[in-house]
Amino acid sequence: MQNNKMHFKMYKSGKNWMVAGLMTTAVLAGLTLSNTNNTTVAHADTNAAPIAANKDAAATTDAQQTPADKAKADVDATSNKIASATNDVNDVKNNNNTNKAAANTTDPKQATSEAANILDNHKKANDAVNNANSILDQAKKDANTANDAYNKAQENVNKTGNDLDEATAVQKAAQESYDDNQKALSDAKTDMDKNIKPAKDAADKAYNDQVAYQNQLEQGLNTFSNALNNAKNAAEAAQKKVNDTNKAISDAQTDMDKNIKPAKDNADKAYNDAVNDQDVKYFDAKNAAKADQDAATKAANKAEASAKAANDLKDAASKAVNDAQAALDNANHQLRRDLSAYRHNATHENAVAVNNSKAAVNDAQAKLDAANHNLDNMNNYDTLKNAKSAEDAATKALEDANAAVAQDNSEYNQEAQAAAQKAFDKATDDRLAAEKAFTNDNDAIAKYVADKDAADADKNASDQATSKATASAKVANDIKDAAQTAVANANHQLQRDLSAYRHNSTHENAVAVNNSKAAANAAQSVLDTMNNYDAYLAAKDDEDAKLNALQNAQAAEANESNDWNEEALAAAQRDYDAAQSNEVAEKAKVADKLNLANSRDALKAAKDAADKAYNDQVDYLNELNDGLTGFQKDLDAKNQAVKDAQKKVDDTNKAISDAQTDRDKNIKPAKDAADKAYNDQVDYINMVQDHLNNVTGPQLEAAKKATADATKAHDDAVNEETKAHDVLAAANDNVTKAQKLVDDAKSAQSDAEALVEKADELLHNIDWSKINNNSKSDDNNSDVQKQIDDLKNRVSSVEQQIAALKNNSASNSAVASNTAATVAPAAVTMTRAEYKNAQNNAAKNALPQTGNENSAAVMALGAVSAMLGLGMVAKKREF
Repeated sequence: MQNNKMHFKMYKSGKNWMVAGLMTTAVLAGLTLSNTNNTTVAHADTNAAPIAANKDAAATTDAQQTPADKAKADVDATSNKIASATNDVNDVKNNNNTNKAAANTTDPKQATSEAANILDNHKKANDAVNNANSILDQAKKDANTANDAYNKAQENVNKTGNDLDEATAVQKAAQESYDDNQKALSDAKTDMDKNIKPAKDAADKAYNDQVAYQNQLEQGLNTFSNALNNAKNAAEAAQKKVNDTNKAISDAQTDMDKNIKPAKDNADKAYNDAVNDQDVKYFDAKNAAKADQDAATKAANKAEASAKAANDLKDAASKAVNDAQAALDNANHQLRRDLSAYRHNATHENAVAVNNSKAAVNDAQAKLDAANHNLDNMNNYDTLKNAKSAEDAATKALEDANAAVAQDNSEYNQEAQAAAQKAFDKATDDRLAAEKAFTNDNDAIAKYVADKDAADADKNASDQATSKATASAKVANDIKDAAQTAVANANHQLQRDLSAYRHNSTHENAVAVNNSKAAANAAQSVLDTMNNYDAYLAAKDDEDAKLNALQNAQAAEANESNDWNEEALAAAQRDYDAAQSNEVAEKAKVADKLNLANSRDALKAAKDAADKAYNDQVDYLNELNDGLTGFQKDLDAKNQAVKDAQKKVDDTNKAISDAQTDRDKNIKPAKDAADKAYNDQVDYINMVQDHLNNVTGPQLEAAKKATADATKAHDDAVNEETKAHDVLAAANDNVTKAQKLVDDAKSAQSDAEALVEKADELLHNIDWSKINNNSKSDDNNSDVQKQIDDLKNRVSSVEQQIAALKNNSASNSAVASNTAATVAPAAVTMTRAEYKNAQNNAAKNALPQTGNENSAAVMALGAVSAMLGLGMVAKKREF
């Protein structure tokens, strides 16, 4: 019986790969014939081409213009028209604004000119509306064309996708069949080597050893039973001593579990949530970055002031040189005049003048020398500081070169070391020469040295503050970048899960999609809060700027009250009120997180209090447990003695029962079954190997080739669909822009029509007396009258045009009321998921597919494969 069960298990393990192989043969043959059939057989509701045909179509797509390419060319042309028409509408709007701002004059010439401008812009507005409507019609036509191209591309994607799914399923079945076949062969050989042959050799020895083992177990059972009874009596006495202490511990632990520990956990969680909240961290980082930036700006201003102070000293020294040189030139010029006077008239007075001029020259030369001395040493100090900086850089370079030689004494490193040493020596010589050339021997030079050193120190401090501000800004940016990355990753995972669900709509995939959506929403919420906080900070800055502008306007109004300042003050007040309202609104969006950030100190205090209560309770429990230790140790020891004694009895009884069962059911039957099992296993291994070579191996290779062909066709179809989708999006965007263009043009047209009334009003308010009054002093009255007549003729002409426009406007309004409802339908858009759902629904309602004689061939091949498989299974059952 044992032998029969063993081989029945072997048959069961082989049945899976055997049946899988039969099914793979039938499905693979059916798919091959079905793909061939697609090129020759007409079906009830489709004429889909086979996978190979899709490959050929994809290969030729690049060589000719696709519907998507054609639609794109039309969309691009329409987009250019929209841009041009938008400029025309903007010109009309600008002219409307100019005409609205025109003065309400009664001067005949000005009134006539302004009215003519209004009429001219009204004509431009009408032309712009007509052009915008034409462009809108074209944009809608383009959208419909693009939508048709996109639908065709989606149909091809669905077709090639279905072909790929079928090919992939066949390959998967073939792979599973092949892997199961291989595993069955490996398991059979392993079973032979490790189990069947060794079992045959060990069967006789196992039986004799089992009899001796059972006799030994029976002798030890009586001794273990007596020891168990004695241990139970001792444990009952020790238990009584422990019960009361355990009661106190239980009560204290209950209080800990139900009250103290939950309170601690809640306080810890509230505090940790506030401390670790990503948005709160971002708030802190942004605040720190702003503070550091303010400090950096302040340091930069200080450094700029310090540098200016040093530069002012040098500029003053340079000016002193120029002034001293001018004074010396003047003194020499005076000396030459005095010497000339003395040569012509050698009087005492002229001699005194020459001596005084010589003294003045000497004094001017001394001042020039002193001024040059100060300016030269200021420049020399600049040279010295530059030389010291160069020497420091050369020292660092030499240290690096020495370290490189110490690590790798190569020829290249030695040459670099020599060059660094040479540069260091030159830098040292330059520094020594600069020190020798520099002299600090008066207050002016000492003041420049102090100011220059202070300027350099302030510059270093400014650079450090700027670096700190940059680092602080990077911390905030890194936090936000991490949030953006989290959103991108979450959305990417959502797309993967959605794709998996579309290919396999299982419950697990649906749960994965819901989880991905929740994760994406959570990540987006964190990022939205960060963006809202940025908007809040910007709103605060804007409010401060508007407040400053308001205060300036108030000061201007208080200093000089006039209409202009009053209007500026009102505008500044409106701007500030709007900025203040915006700041309140933006702050409300992050109020919860701001409150969380502000509550951290209170949460920390609550956490500390909860921790103390918890620690106190732990100490109390420890005291109770310490008091229980003596009793518990004794009880544990006696209970352990009971367990040990009971385990010995139980183990012995179980060992006796197991030994007898093993002997009856396993050891003796195993010896009888060993020989038969060995022979059966040899036959089974040979059969599996034959099936692997002749059936499942060739099936797998054929399935892989079919999958590769289907993948190529589907990839080409997806690329075309992506291109068509982008064109459709651009076409729909053009429709939106064109509609806005029409609306803007009509609005500008309406404004232009409204200004016609103003033109009429200007003409009716003309004061002809102005021309008459201005001509009273003119001798040529006939010329003045001619000017008046010409202007009146022009006014009459403009008034006639206005009347005609009003009549046309009334007629156009009536026509528009009758035709306003006639609008070209908007392009129909559909997402890829919606389209696929529609296709699936259509497939459910479609007529069943009909084939031809190839269906009979598939059925025949399946029948032959089934007969072969059943024969092999039947052979396996014989074992």
